[in-house]
Amino acid sequence: MVDTWGEWKLQRQDTNIFMHYMPEENLVACGCGKCGSTSMWHYIYEKKFGHPWNYTGEPYAQDVTSERWEGKVIHEKDMDNQSEIMKNAGFKFALVRDPKERLISSWKSKVACNGDLYGTDVGTREFFTQRLLETAGNGRSSKVPCLSLEDFLETLQKVHSNQKERFLDRHFLPQTEGCFSRFSPGNWSMIATISDPQAFSKLGEALGSYGNPAPYEHASTSQVQVTERSLELLNNITAKEYELLGDHLQPQKIVSAGVYMQMPNNDLNWFSDMHLD
Repeated sequence: MVDTWGEWKLQRQDTNIFMHYMPEENLVACGCGKCGSTSMWHYIYEKKFGHPWNYTGEPYAQDVTSERWEGKVIHEKDMDNQSEIMKNAGFKFALVRDPKERLISSWKSKVACNGDLYGTDVGTREFFTQRLLETAGNGRSSKVPCLSLEDFLETLQKVHSNQKERFLDRHFLPQTEGCFSRFSPGNWSMIATISDPQAFSKLGEALGSYGNPAPYEHASTSQVQVTERSLELLNNITAKEYELLGDHLQPQKIVSAGVYMQMPNNDLNWFSDMHLD
């Protein structure tokens, strides 16, 4: 589906995430960008083929329609077929993440200006920045090659206010879209975070593998300053996600629980992030 907004053609991004179906296992798997979906697909690949994902470069593991998956995963886009599959699938797994934590992680990875500090992909940073500005209706600007956290959130707020959030890149796409755009949490067998080993044990069982640990994720110790305005924006942007997924998120997340290290003589908070894709 394409929506023309001025001279910029926006394409819905939720169809890139949903639906991915494995007919032999009768399994649906779904994961948002920056939720750990790359590790999820590495995990599924290893259980399916009996060896780790040992490829480098594109196409990556989450590109399940590539020849590297040998046709074992179907990217089903037909809504009628999706409904039938969701009705009859033996196991339906959705990977989620604390919404505020995820947005800060996405900013660090894709558009932050302090690339060396945050491990930002500087090779694609300007592309993601310009695409986000265009989605917000701001137009391209060579003078804006990257965004501060607050500017990033202000831009996202504009996208949400204009009801264009479904057109955001998958790393910024709210979790109310994608896995849950048509099927509410009650339609899924398991909704879990990457840090929930029990959930991945159940996913492994659905793939015919038992007693295997969850994927390992590298934890970044870099910290981010979160202003009061940034926190206000985060609250506004993610409110619907918490309403939808609150019961399925790990408790006491750094941002959602309000646990900050206050900086002296200013209104800044520090946020330490787990760097997931």
